[in-house]
Amino acid sequence: MNVNIRNRFIFFGIFAVALFALLFIQLAHLTLVQGKEYAAKAAALDKREVTVSGSRGSILDRNGLPLAYDVKSYNIQFYRDPTKNTEADRAYYTSIIMQTIDIVEKNGGKTVDTFAIKLNEKTGEYYFDWGDIKAEYKASREKEWRKNMYVDSKSLQTPEQIYLFLRNKYQIPSEMGFDEASKILSIWQNVQLASWVAYKPVDVAYNVDTQTVAEIETHKAELVGMSIQDSTERVYPKGSVAAHVIGYLWHITDNTLSNVDGYGYVDDDHYTQDELNRSSTLEDLGYSVDDLIGVEGVEKSMEAYLTGNRSARQGKQAVEIDNMAVVQNVLSSTEPSQGDNVMLTIDTPLQEAVEKSLADNIPKIYNEQVKAFNADRLKPVKKQKYAGKELDKLNLANSGAAVVMDVNTGDVLAMASNPSFDLNLFTGGIDEATYKALNKDKATPLFNKAIASKATPGSIFKMVTGLGALMEGEKDPKKGTTLDDRITCHGKYTEGIIDVDNAPECWLKSNNETKHGNQDIVAGLEHSCNYYFYTLAGRMGIDLLDKWAEKYGLTSSTGIELPGEVVGQIGSQKMLFNKYRDIDDQSSALPKLVWKTGPYSVYNLIKKYAQEVGRTYTDDEMLDAAKEIVYLMGDTWTTKEQNGVAVMMDEKEVSIGTHIRKILSDKLGISTKVSSQLSSDISSTLTELLWTPTKTVATGIGQGITAVTPIAVARYVSAIVNGGTVYQANIIDKVVAQDGTVVLDKQPEVFGKLDAKPIYLEKLIEGMKSVVSAEEGTAKDYFKDFKYQNQIGGKTGTAQVSDIDLENNSWFVCFAPYDQDDPKVKPEIAIVVYVPHGYKGGLSTLVAKDIIQYYMDQKNVVAEQTIPDPDSLVN
Repeated sequence: MNVNIRNRFIFFGIFAVALFALLFIQLAHLTLVQGKEYAAKAAALDKREVTVSGSRGSILDRNGLPLAYDVKSYNIQFYRDPTKNTEADRAYYTSIIMQTIDIVEKNGGKTVDTFAIKLNEKTGEYYFDWGDIKAEYKASREKEWRKNMYVDSKSLQTPEQIYLFLRNKYQIPSEMGFDEASKILSIWQNVQLASWVAYKPVDVAYNVDTQTVAEIETHKAELVGMSIQDSTERVYPKGSVAAHVIGYLWHITDNTLSNVDGYGYVDDDHYTQDELNRSSTLEDLGYSVDDLIGVEGVEKSMEAYLTGNRSARQGKQAVEIDNMAVVQNVLSSTEPSQGDNVMLTIDTPLQEAVEKSLADNIPKIYNEQVKAFNADRLKPVKKQKYAGKELDKLNLANSGAAVVMDVNTGDVLAMASNPSFDLNLFTGGIDEATYKALNKDKATPLFNKAIASKATPGSIFKMVTGLGALMEGEKDPKKGTTLDDRITCHGKYTEGIIDVDNAPECWLKSNNETKHGNQDIVAGLEHSCNYYFYTLAGRMGIDLLDKWAEKYGLTSSTGIELPGEVVGQIGSQKMLFNKYRDIDDQSSALPKLVWKTGPYSVYNLIKKYAQEVGRTYTDDEMLDAAKEIVYLMGDTWTTKEQNGVAVMMDEKEVSIGTHIRKILSDKLGISTKVSSQLSSDISSTLTELLWTPTKTVATGIGQGITAVTPIAVARYVSAIVNGGTVYQANIIDKVVAQDGTVVLDKQPEVFGKLDAKPIYLEKLIEGMKSVVSAEEGTAKDYFKDFKYQNQIGGKTGTAQVSDIDLENNSWFVCFAPYDQDDPKVKPEIAIVVYVPHGYKGGLSTLVAKDIIQYYMDQKNVVAEQTIPDPDSLVN
């Protein structure tokens, strides 16, 4: 062997021995000298300050009966060591997540499933679901989500591609279906979304039972990263009772975290100055993404009082945690404060009676409609009202609302919206299928119809017209009426009406002058004579009608402490069409019908013309021309008769037809010489958006585009019977801190005064009394043999919404108790019943009677318990 080669082998051998010797010495040093030091460091616990929220306050009824409260519960949380992010680590954690899901579901629980990608099982299509957010926010939400999930937008474009990529990344078994995989990916998604916060575990399951807690704790060594967290669960002991009033909680989102409006953070001494800053966000106030927050009802509107999440109420804990973010020691702690208790004005037994009555009687109203439809089918076809109609295509009764109000305070004693829903469905997060079913239900169970629906009122509006006419008649009899004035019904009302053939008429088709003759305000209400109130409305004009509707508060918010209240409207030219608003943002759907969706819309008339003459236009061209024509109605027009035809003229007496023809020429190139018939047809359609005397008198009986809410009607009726005070509606009695301190004590708040002569209000009351008890009263038959018939007054309302009477809205309003011969007996409550598409106003009396029966029976029971027997001693 060459000497040089042998020397090299010897050199490398010596080098290798020396290297191993050095490594051995270093290992010995690490093990023997520094081993204890490193072991101590490994066992050392990290110190952290943890925020602890207080429990939520309770919601109680006026008598202290609990309607919502917190109970102790347990959540499962998961923490992934951020240093463990290899493929093997992800597979390991996925197996732990799978085991945890199995334990939870085996014991009847469910895990959090908020994975952003969903699968349409019918089409097999994958899609992003960002919940109920505005379209313009969805793109930014997706962009942020992709960033957090480390999804490359170039190579992974479709939701399906992303889903398959994530399945592979997190080592989800190939045999597992989408539903199961989604649960796992949901947890991984939440881990990624929370990864920017050090030592932040994510929730895996809420409100698990003790068996699940025991199994998680037993398998703690295998379920690395899983832990049990003490929490609270919201309980609604009455289930669906007063669901729309109480509301429910939901996990806070990024959108809500950046907002503060609507949650009850108002200028009040109860809050710190920092909390009162209206520009603050919920995050500034101490909320975090994991918190629950009120999203509907009192849970939302009184959030500031109820919550324990505000920084001022949060406690702090100095803790030691291990490398899996599990708390090992509590070094010090400051206890959190519990939220305040909110007491409502609601009387729960009365509320239950109202809800039961709605649930029992709405099906009865529907059955009456079916009965009427089937009876009509037995007639000869030419005499059938519903010929060519299909029963299942009609809008018939399937929902309703009722309000019971204390007439002397505005306190809401009961507020029901039917159908209702079980609030406990939302505890811990409602499953997607149930939520979608509730949202898609045609009867809209999640919608509070008592405050958020406005509808044509029909004849219950006649007291507005009556009082307004009496008050204005004092100043000028030509602008109203007097107590001595008498009006006889002549069927059709033609005063100032140009189109006499289609003039409005009374509901009574024969014997008008006999049955509706020589009427004053009392008889007008008793008969509900349309002609009588057409006459009053015609004298007053729309501006005075609007004035008196506003004095009653029908076009203003009632101030009810609930989110989602809408405001009513009274018809006027501005309400018909406002040129400063987009067609989709008008006060009613009528402008859109006139523009493009109605069978005789301007768009459809232009389209028909183009087909007849063989001209071709794009939809955009026709819609653009049609829109410009509709916006002509934002100008001032007067109607003049020419050759027996009503013609709209502008201030310079140029006909609207001239303007229409110019637009057709400029936009579509249609010669003004050949467009006369088209412009005439369009002009006829546009009259729907022109305020006329016919529309004014229709407003006087609550028809047309006039729309009101049940809650506003309740305070309107209250004002009639309490002497003329219009109160703000109130559903909060008081707020009480946990130490018994009254934080907020709500007192009656006055919206306004009618300033009417007492005799005028007495005549309205007398007229309403006659409605239910006089010989010609329109509701007399419905109250026949009713125990309390002589102690109430009321008014029916049947409001037309289509050309099919079965689809009419049904209203009934009333008050109790009442005794014409005993002035000491004063009305205490006002009741409003509203059944959309309920056919006849009289059918809503079925609900009102049940409410009156319950209220008066309870009143008599209390009286019997408090009045001593004759000759007994009174202490």
